[in-house]
Amino acid sequence: MNDSLEVVGRERVVDLAGRTRKRILVVGAPRDARRLLRDLDGGPVPIVGFIDAGHHRKSGPRFRGRHLAVNPRTRPLPVLGDIDRLDEIVDEAGATHVVVAHSKPRRHLRPSLARLANPRVSVHWVSVGGGAPDLAGLELDAEGPAARPEFDWRTAASRFRKWARSDGARLAKRGADVLVSATLLALFAPLFLTVAAAILLSSGRPIFYTQERIGQGGRRFRIVKFRSMTSDAEKETGPIWASDHDARCTRIGDWLRHTNVDELPQLFNVLKGEMSLVGPRPERPVFVEQFSAEMPDYDLRHAVPCGMTGWAQVHGWRGRTSLRKRIQYDLDYINRWSFWIDFRILLMTIQHVAWGKISWNHSRPPKPPEA
Repeated sequence: MNDSLEVVGRERVVDLAGRTRKRILVVGAPRDARRLLRDLDGGPVPIVGFIDAGHHRKSGPRFRGRHLAVNPRTRPLPVLGDIDRLDEIVDEAGATHVVVAHSKPRRHLRPSLARLANPRVSVHWVSVGGGAPDLAGLELDAEGPAARPEFDWRTAASRFRKWARSDGARLAKRGADVLVSATLLALFAPLFLTVAAAILLSSGRPIFYTQERIGQGGRRFRIVKFRSMTSDAEKETGPIWASDHDARCTRIGDWLRHTNVDELPQLFNVLKGEMSLVGPRPERPVFVEQFSAEMPDYDLRHAVPCGMTGWAQVHGWRGRTSLRKRIQYDLDYINRWSFWIDFRILLMTIQHVAWGKISWNHSRPPKPPEA
């Protein structure tokens, strides 16, 4: 999928000229949906949500509030529910088209789609995994005249609640990032001055260390840390991951890394909007290129803001640990994301930093990522 794919969450079914605006629901297994959206190479596609037909009879508010990461440059799609609720979901979303992405026969879906009550909704079966999908009958760019639908207060209220849970939570996340980062920068000002003086006296300048990282949507930015290593740390080794008690660390740098104090200047990145307090940890471009070649789903981590701490980190998957485990936990975080899970991870981070805790009774192992 490329930049031309426009995943939208809230859009009127009829514009001011009385024309139908496409609102597409994607149905299928997560793997097939990702393949379809990666293969699309046309104009903007107004996709409003995803119906997971790969995990039958998973329903309820906990399931419907989840998300599917499909591309590093667009927001994750909201998972609106199970195929058994197709009629209800179509009405709530104001869908005009249902696109069924399939890589193998999905005969169990046909009865549900055949019983779709709304005759004005078009159903399209699209085979994926064999090159560019055939969307000729969908006419994504065409907009014809349509009768203005009657206003339904219940549907409107339902859509507002869905918007409040998604966009409202994202606004709350950014607001919390600004408020908390600004407050902590003010509170930690004496500590910053002390650490800066210690670095200057023990190993000279520079005090801060900046390094290029990959953030949300694949955008590059420079992360800020207190310098904990010698200035020419990678002169002989090249880009490598740091390890505990790394020989390249300065005298005070080893303490900075052990206590995670070297990470605190990233609060400036959070305040600027380059990072969030919680999210997948950002990596260097050289590692992103390497990991993306090894794991096709690696780039999906970039669908959300990167963070100072994350779901993988509080479970101990950081540094020189299993890459696959980190991706599993990062994608599980995206799938389950809410404002409250961010708050929960922040509380877990305090315990992780203070006592090294990585075992949580309420946590369940995430599913392996689907290619």
